[in-house]
Amino acid sequence: MARLSYRDAAGVLRDFPIKGRVSIGRHPDQDIQILDRVVSKAHCAIELVNGRYSVRDVGSRNGTYVNGIRISARRPLGNDDEMTVGSTRLKFIEDAPEDSLMTRVTFHDQVDGSIRSKVSGEFEQGFLPENQIRDTAILRRDYEKLRIANELQEEIGFDLDSDNLLAKILDKAFEIFPADRGVILMHNANLETFVPKVYKSRHAGEAEGQSIRISQTILQEVVEEKSAVLSHDAMSDERFSGSHSIILEGIKSTVSVPLLYEEALLGVIHLDSQNALGAFSEKDLQILAGFARQAAINIQHSRLLKKMEEELAVRANLQRLLSPQLIDQVVNGQIEIQQGWEERETTMLFADIRGFTSMSERMPAQGIVSLLNNYFEVMVDVIFGHQGTLDKFVGDEIMALWGAPVDVEDCEIRATSCALAMRDALGQLNELRRMEFEIAVESGTIPPDSEFELLQIGIGINTGRVIAGYIGSSKSLSYTVIGDPVNTASRLCSTAEPGEIIVGRSTYEKVKDLYNVVALPKRQLKGKAEAVEIFKVVGRLRGDEGVVNHTEETMQRLKGLAGGEIAQAAILPTGEAWQVPRKERGFTDVATDAIDVSAGWPKRGWKPDD
Repeated sequence: MARLSYRDAAGVLRDFPIKGRVSIGRHPDQDIQILDRVVSKAHCAIELVNGRYSVRDVGSRNGTYVNGIRISARRPLGNDDEMTVGSTRLKFIEDAPEDSLMTRVTFHDQVDGSIRSKVSGEFEQGFLPENQIRDTAILRRDYEKLRIANELQEEIGFDLDSDNLLAKILDKAFEIFPADRGVILMHNANLETFVPKVYKSRHAGEAEGQSIRISQTILQEVVEEKSAVLSHDAMSDERFSGSHSIILEGIKSTVSVPLLYEEALLGVIHLDSQNALGAFSEKDLQILAGFARQAAINIQHSRLLKKMEEELAVRANLQRLLSPQLIDQVVNGQIEIQQGWEERETTMLFADIRGFTSMSERMPAQGIVSLLNNYFEVMVDVIFGHQGTLDKFVGDEIMALWGAPVDVEDCEIRATSCALAMRDALGQLNELRRMEFEIAVESGTIPPDSEFELLQIGIGINTGRVIAGYIGSSKSLSYTVIGDPVNTASRLCSTAEPGEIIVGRSTYEKVKDLYNVVALPKRQLKGKAEAVEIFKVVGRLRGDEGVVNHTEETMQRLKGLAGGEIAQAAILPTGEAWQVPRKERGFTDVATDAIDVSAGWPKRGWKPDD
């Protein structure tokens, strides 16, 4: 039995049993009515196709999503798949195939516990070298193994749908071996048992009416010894003489082979015959064993491909938020992103280009887009280098987070160091832009009386308890943080002069012993009832007074932001210093500082140009 579990408009949890076709939409005629303005009258439908339920969008305006991905064609549904229709989430719960198969595949535990003998005619694990083959029978057997493995690979390939893959494997087994019935059991690590996944009967109409009884005696032999079991007559085989389950069923021949991938037991292929004494031969056992090994490889590869597909989907969702290092930790399970909304201690950084509105009026739209893309490329690189989370771009403003959606140590310190690095990187970008500008003037590309537009930014940083999570509609969700500390950080950015880094009291308390921070007069911030304490970060508290060191690695990060020859001209040999006058780099103060930057950006220090 399959069903949909969801909460209706009143918040009541409902279970809707699926029988045949189920229509979902806003119209009252739909089987499941969802009262949501973004849901179409007829939105999607769940249908039974080839014995399996799938969902299909029926031309809705805003689309149907399965596990967060919008579907463009019929999409098979698996147990626990989550559909999103408008703002409603519907979980697909399917008792089949395991529960329904248990009515046709049963196990019996009246076994002789002393049975531990090896299977007669135990198969070999590999192929002999050509110069060691003395018997043509071995050569024929090995050829047959290769032929079967090749056919199996060509027909089933790597199907990401595990149920389809297992069904294809069992179908192929029936083509090769004289079985009346067959079942594939897969190991369930959570239940520490084997559960039937696919069942097949050679005789039409028998699949629903007849059951197959699997002896725990035979299964135990296969699992514990990881070897194949062949019985010419299961009722008379002395190894299983104490097993009532075999006698009850009256089968005359069985073959059970483990699905082994390296040393891991993935499952068991079990075939039986009721019509012929000795239906399976020793050769069948050997060939089926090779068949099972190839099938196990396909199953494992399919699992790995599906895992890779899932990881790629996770990375695609996270790559706009997190640095590559943090994404790796999330995918590997080292850190966890909580679902839904949660309260977190977070440091927010806002950076805004000063005078951008008037600059936009003087520049063509294409030039503005190019300028912003280059600027964002550099700034995001710096943010990710400090393990920050990119929250969003708002026009020319950047919002970054530390402490959400993942925990990061020393959030205030990382954010402050990042702000200093952003200011420094902007100076480098301005120098490259100035070089392009001068060459363009000399070449006559732009008028000789044109003025160079220097980019200058103001930065605001604040720390506090915020609510973090995804916000938006079901079609467009974005991760963000909400709360008064966020608004304060934005206001601090607005009050910062060009080149200034302004932090709030909460951030100041964590960085005051590491940075040269100057207290400024209290300011009345927009939306605040009272004036707020603010502090300006000047630099680190250390005696490093060297000039800015632009190594080749640093410049390579900016190489693509200028024309080929221009960028190349800006790259100096590693270790050489390129001193840039402070006033030309967008800074307004003259205090000495040194900036430590992680993740590939070298240490830089600079002093005022006398």
